[in-house]
Amino acid sequence: MNTEHLDNLYKEFDIANLPFGIVHDKLGDVYEKYCVEILENPQFLTMSKTGNYYTNQEYKIFLELLAINSIGTLSDIFNIKEIKASDPIPPRMSHGLSKTDVIMKVIYNDGTYKRFPISCKQSTVPKVAFAEFDVDTICREIGIPEGRLKYLMEKHQRDASAINFTAAEKQELANLLRPIARNFVRWVVTGSPVEAPDNICIPTSIIKFDLRKPRDRYDIDVENGDFSFQNYKVYTIDQYIDTIMLNKKGNIKPGGFGTGLSWTYATGSKGKKIQFKG
Repeated sequence: MNTEHLDNLYKEFDIANLPFGIVHDKLGDVYEKYCVEILENPQFLTMSKTGNYYTNQEYKIFLELLAINSIGTLSDIFNIKEIKASDPIPPRMSHGLSKTDVIMKVIYNDGTYKRFPISCKQSTVPKVAFAEFDVDTICREIGIPEGRLKYLMEKHQRDASAINFTAAEKQELANLLRPIARNFVRWVVTGSPVEAPDNICIPTSIIKFDLRKPRDRYDIDVENGDFSFQNYKVYTIDQYIDTIMLNKKGNIKPGGFGTGLSWTYATGSKGKKIQFKG
């Protein structure tokens, strides 16, 4: 991003001097705070009411976060008194961590308000880790009963891959997942297999920042003012599920047993949990 604000956040969190093992976690904190401060910037709300579409990168993010949450018209924006945002999110009822990273609270002129839970992701690779759970927890939260599907998932968990699956077992797992595949991916991404618009722990939109390498926000030649931007994109949850599950022609991807997810494991949890990336 060509922004002094983001550069200051990198300095505040001392990103340049952090050990490699913790820099990714701290980058998560950086980008969550970045989104909070963008949403709470009163100048951006004022600018949006004038129809001013100044090409400031942070203002653009502000407008896109509003639009992706169906706040896009001037009449919508004129009804807004202020916007507050926060990043400490309570755990889900199951005690798992919330998938919501930032809550946008839109306060209207009549004193009413709406809250919009947002997932904020940053990564240097195309797929980011969304969930890591043992099969018992996965099945309980999604509603998968005892039986062949759970058995095959447990086998994948024990072996940390499908290396010991026969071709028939791989196909069987894909077949058994097919009726619930979209709900399965929704659970991985949001923490709920179904839409839950009244639950702030369940995000309804995602902003994803694509970083070229862990410490880079942008490359700056200060003397020449030369900036090279990273990419970011905002999605509704359904849009993001589509990017995981569907190819460019709109067909189901064959990977991940028809879910499009990468089934893997994190360091220290091999044989105990499955990690899903998407």
